[in-house]
Amino acid sequence: METPVPLPPTRHDWPGLLGELVAQLDTGRIYNRDLNELSAALTAISVSMTRRLDIRSRTASRPH
Repeated sequence: METPVPLPPTRHDWPGLLGELVAQLDTGRIYNRDLNELSAALTAISVSMTRRLDIRSRTASRPH
């Protein structure tokens, strides 16, 4: 029997998943050795969100 391929998280999943990450960081369940890699991923998320918010703000309707 083949192993099912997990579906990628949806927009509804992310707040809960990130909340779980916060909880695991706060309780020390993330190893120190993994923090640099996690930090790099979170930095990439921050850059992407900033870029997205900038695009959104430039395309929002403006009063005349």
